[in-house]
Amino acid sequence: MPAADPQPADPSGPVAAGSGSVPVPQVPVPQVPVPVPVPQVPVRQVVVWRPDQAVLPHDIPGLGDLRDDTSQGRLLGRSYLRAQLGLSLMCLALALAATTSYPVIAALAPAITTVTVAGLPLTLIVLGFAFYPVLLAIGWFYNRQARQLEARFTDLVNPPRRPPDV
Repeated sequence: MPAADPQPADPSGPVAAGSGSVPVPQVPVPQVPVPVPVPQVPVRQVVVWRPDQAVLPHDIPGLGDLRDDTSQGRLLGRSYLRAQLGLSLMCLALALAATTSYPVIAALAPAITTVTVAGLPLTLIVLGFAFYPVLLAIGWFYNRQARQLEARFTDLVNPPRRPPDV
């Protein structure tokens, strides 16, 4: 059987040991606030432009520059013509290399000129029939690249999302 406490519980608080009836004063315990983590929101930066620095829609080269013959329009036209010239010269070099390759090989190895296929000399077959598919392939390549070049130039000068020039 448990022993009963000789003293009733004092509602004012605990008592000091050995004194019997002297209550211990209650000292308030300071409450330390628990920090709540706050999510970091990135700071939005705003770029401020001076009027002479801002790129305005009328500063982008377009059809109006080509039509009005401005310096930007002339630069665009020259760059387009330079690209077309580069493509033309590349295809010309390929065609010259293809057409001159067999005569050079025939001159370096004269035994090739004596070979016959189905009663026809190999030189006649190569020069008469074999070069046409090569030249057609070069022409197809040139046409395809020229169309792509023109489409890129058109998109540069007149993009689909840009309002028309006045």
